[in-house]
Amino acid sequence: MDSSIKAGISGFLVAFIIDLSSPVYLYFVPSFFAAIIAIYSFRLGTLKDGLLSAFMTYIFTDAVLNTISAATFYFSSKPYPSFDFDVWTMISPVVSAGTAVIAGYMGPWLARKRRPTRELQLLTPPSMLLA
Repeated sequence: MDSSIKAGISGFLVAFIIDLSSPVYLYFVPSFFAAIIAIYSFRLGTLKDGLLSAFMTYIFTDAVLNTISAATFYFSSKPYPSFDFDVWTMISPVVSAGTAVIAGYMGPWLARKRRPTRELQLLTPPSMLLA
């Protein structure tokens, strides 16, 4: 459980960096790839850990980026732009949650397919063998 929380926070940081360095708004794509990368790098093999990590990545990334966006309008004393409802506005939360579930399934599947690291043999000095 601890490694899944660490993976979620690491995924958030990766998604945050990707989103801030991109000149265009990428919707859910940074969170999706960051969640898969974090699950894979932390070798989370269970579905529970993968889903926890993926949802943490998505929730933290969306919350922090939306807060930064709102704070930018507030501190620059600009009025918040008018909000138009369209189809994407209505299905965006559903698509985001769906891709989080997909990342939560794909990450552990890829992590289980990963080969274990080779362990090096312990080398003992020759003097230890004679004693």
